[in-house]
Amino acid sequence: MWPSYQDEHEFNAHLVCRMCCMDERDRVQKKTFTKWVNKHLMKVRKHINDLYEDLRDGHNLISLLEVLSGIKLPREKGRMRFHRLQNVQIALDFLKQRQVRPFHAFLILQAVLALGPYLEMFLVPPVSSQ
Repeated sequence: MWPSYQDEHEFNAHLVCRMCCMDERDRVQKKTFTKWVNKHLMKVRKHINDLYEDLRDGHNLISLLEVLSGIKLPREKGRMRFHRLQNVQIALDFLKQRQVRPFHAFLILQAVLALGPYLEMFLVPPVSSQ
């Protein structure tokens, strides 16, 4: 059942309160995940400050996957957009090869960059092989 509001002002106040709570939750989750990533990246003497920006080029993301899996992955050395997208694609392919569920991979990589062309791939359920 939807809550009833006396007027538009009460409704707007409720929305602002909900948005503030969501912003706070997002901030806490981002901070927590950043600490978790740094805990693992510390093993290869790397560190991130901003979860979204520092995983964006794919280098730190690949390093994180290498630490977690113990497997050395290839990576593009350049810094152009093409190289960043290639590195993210390497990470996606690795997760797919390891049969990480698409939704879980999406949650991981959501922090990496605006997924654009990759978004549809995660939202389409895998074809059953029955």
